[in-house]
Amino acid sequence: MIARFILVLVLLEMALSQKQPPPPPGAKPACRGRSCLAIQPAEAEAPACRGRKCLALPPPPFKWVYCGGSWRQVTPTTCPVAFSDPDFSDHQCVCSPSGSLYQTYPGGSMWLWLSPGFSFCAHMPRCFCPACN
Repeated sequence: MIARFILVLVLLEMALSQKQPPPPPGAKPACRGRSCLAIQPAEAEAPACRGRKCLALPPPPFKWVYCGGSWRQVTPTTCPVAFSDPDFSDHQCVCSPSGSLYQTYPGGSMWLWLSPGFSFCAHMPRCFCPACN
């Protein structure tokens, strides 16, 4: 029982020790405290969309993924997992150190920019995101 507890603590420490990368190029960092209240006049005057036009906006054609030590712009073709499961909740068997398929396939750690914030996968197989090869 104690050995399992120690194993869980070690795995938790490994997951938490992953250093979060900086935001991708051109991304606005999340606001905190009073900076959220400081809206620039130009931004306040021009809303991004109005009425039904807001509902018709397509999703962005790319996302930012951090893997292999750099940020990469990916599309649904170059990194399908970034679009099909952006929080990696359906891929915990490969992403989580306690997952049944963790490190079974070649791959590496991967961060996905969610504007603001990140999703993290400790070991994403290369076949799920060819852009990280």
